[in-house]
Amino acid sequence: MGYFRHSGFVIFAAVALGGCSFQAALDKLVTPERQKELVAIAEGFCTDPAGAKSLLHPEIANSTIEAAPALPRECPEGKATWQLASYNWKTNATPGLKERQEEVVVVGASPGKWTTVSLRFYAQNDGPMQVTEWNVLGSKTKPPALEFIDQYEAGARTMRIALPVLLLIIGGLVFWLVRRHRAKKRGA
Repeated sequence: MGYFRHSGFVIFAAVALGGCSFQAALDKLVTPERQKELVAIAEGFCTDPAGAKSLLHPEIANSTIEAAPALPRECPEGKATWQLASYNWKTNATPGLKERQEEVVVVGASPGKWTTVSLRFYAQNDGPMQVTEWNVLGSKTKPPALEFIDQYEAGARTMRIALPVLLLIIGGLVFWLVRRHRAKKRGA
């Protein structure tokens, strides 16, 4: 019986996630307000590196000013579209210490150029979230974070088609088995 209970949970989870787009799944992990805030912070590393200094942990606070001359080479030119491509969070609570961590990947795109901004936020004991690690990387090819989103969306489309078909097949098989069992009972 336990096997069917666990299988039922897996089937339920597959059905629940099968219809989710990447953005819908992301919305369940992080609020839209926080998403906008994270995108704005990442975009700030390209548009105003000195302004991002206030968000950085004191140990790395001057790193944006030092890197500012190299950032235009990595960042998109002109108007870019920015999107949250990956979000990961962790918490750890032990007596006397509460830690929170977020890892974020934001991608900016302009014609012919992509910029991946990776950020790691950290906070202790209800303190403010501060950036403890950051990286800005420009590319002329589509970044892996966006490739993952495309694969996720293709998988979700496949699940939207495959799950109803699978459920119809299972329902048909159950219907056929019940009719066959009843016909054998009547014949015996």
